[in-house]
Amino acid sequence: MSQTQPYNSFEISPISGALGAVVTGIDLSRKLEAPEFAEIKSALNQFLVLLFRDQSLTVADQRAFAEHFGPLIPHPYVHGVDQDPDIFQIVREPGEDYSWDNFYHSDLMFLDRPPMGSALYAEEVPPYGADTEFCNMYLAYEALSEGLKELVDSLRVVNESGDTRQWSATYDGMHEKKNEEGRAVHPLVRIHPDTGRKSLYVSPAFSTRFEGMTVAESKPLMDYLYEHATKSHFGCRLHWEQGSLALWDNRVSLHHAVADYFGEVTAHRRVMRRATIEGETPIPAH
Repeated sequence: MSQTQPYNSFEISPISGALGAVVTGIDLSRKLEAPEFAEIKSALNQFLVLLFRDQSLTVADQRAFAEHFGPLIPHPYVHGVDQDPDIFQIVREPGEDYSWDNFYHSDLMFLDRPPMGSALYAEEVPPYGADTEFCNMYLAYEALSEGLKELVDSLRVVNESGDTRQWSATYDGMHEKKNEEGRAVHPLVRIHPDTGRKSLYVSPAFSTRFEGMTVAESKPLMDYLYEHATKSHFGCRLHWEQGSLALWDNRVSLHHAVADYFGEVTAHRRVMRRATIEGETPIPAH
């Protein structure tokens, strides 16, 4: 990662050497001026994940901030909040024994235009645990051998939603929206439209096989790339507090929720509110 540059609109502290930074000194509930937004976008391109502390955001505030980066898209399988169909809550009630998003992924990889980014706001969090881990897919690609880079540059990946009931069926606080299962084919290596850098774009959460290959043929390389990409030195761990908002670039990072507060046996509740930002069709490596 390059040296942290100074910013005029806020203070920034890196979370790790791989990616992630905590941002303080800016109020996202007010209208951002163009220079402020430009600095946030610059910081996002540098750190991939930004965590804004001590925010008090309504649903409308969250939309206004996220829309600086592009139009919002609804979740295809979970109903939005009453105030805004494009923004939804991820709710885990006490006693529920499954953690939503407890696997490394990039959001909604099975869409033809998967999200550019997500803005996730912490409404209610346990007193400990329930962090989110991220990994830097630029670094994962750049650490490959030249021979493997040449191979993966040419591959395309089939991404599928799977059974749509998985998104809400096990949660009392989440409500199913009925749509067809999603499927899209994307390059395994994509180019970021702003930075021009190459990154891996694959996760077993949605990536089922390489185009033109069977699942069995694809599995050895897919497993290797996933295990390689999620090595700890490519990552960071984001600790939530109530009123924190995280903004991340889905195109060049994977993330997962850490289910270490044992909500199935404690009285702790976790409620997160997500705005999902529309992306472009992934740009292939060649």
